Amino acid sequence: MVICSRCKSNEAITRIAYAKMNLCIECFKKFYVNKLKKTIEEYHMINGEDIVAVAVSGGKDSVALLHALRNAYPKLEVKAIHINLGIEGYSKHSQEKVEELAKQLDVELHIVDIRKEIGISIDDFKKTKFKGKMCSVCGTVKRHIMDEAAMNIGANTLATGHNMDDFMTFMVKNFITRQWNQLVKLKPVVPPLMSGMPKKIRPLIKFPAEENMLYCYYTKIPVNEVECPHSKGAKTLEVMKILNELFKDEPNMKYQVLGSFLNLISLLEDAMKEEGVIPCRKCGFPSKDGLCSYCKRIELVKSISK
Repeated sequence: MVICSRCKSNEAITRIAYAKMNLCIECFKKFYVNKLKKTIEEYHMINGEDIVAVAVSGGKDSVALLHALRNAYPKLEVKAIHINLGIEGYSKHSQEKVEELAKQLDVELHIVDIRKEIGISIDDFKKTKFKGKMCSVCGTVKRHIMDEAAMNIGANTLATGHNMDDFMTFMVKNFITRQWNQLVKLKPVVPPLMSGMPKKIRPLIKFPAEENMLYCYYTKIPVNEVECPHSKGAKTLEVMKILNELFKDEPNMKYQVLGSFLNLISLLEDAMKEEGVIPCRKCGFPSKDGLCSYCKRIELVKSISK
């Protein structure tokens, strides 16, 4: 029997290879929450006066973030935002899990049903030119609605559940395709683009996906285990599989590469001139040409649906 490296008494149930520790269930949960606090403090993500909106999809990462954040900062004002995307066979189940968790944690929950709010669903984009890029268009829609929802509930900080694997994938993809403007946005903390908008924080930037999954399992958090039907064949998943295979025998290398990328982002940010931001003529959110990506996509779907 392998003994826990922390408490020295209970049986270890998981190994944290990069930290060279074997942990029992209780010590793993404490390790996870403490790691979250250290990450938040390292990047100065929040202070005691912040009102933090957590975007909760129902998947393992976002529910783990909400649960651990409540444990780490019990006095912090935390609210949850869930977007019902209207995806058949997926969205209803996701909302049910989020509602269950919010009730358990006694967290104020705000649900945005896009079918009711804007008259479309993500499924409707299958009729458009974005039918082969469903994850991309879904991300655009979610980012806009999350910002809007956070502003509506008075939150000045928006926390998302992007994990280390997500960051690595987006970084590599944007680096290969030379999407420098997108690359510099992949930071632990992103300041508001316009006055009144929330800053964005990514507290799980140093958390591999498997740690979030284990935290959900050991704390018995309600989580949606149904895979989104639109994620099949997504390029980001292919890149993620390649990276996981590359680093499977060298867990520390993930952290080294992540650190190198974050340093590179800082250098790129200093070298690049900040792009001008024009308020969107329809919604008032940031845009490059007077009509933001979100409004362009919503207009396209509605024009096809007429």
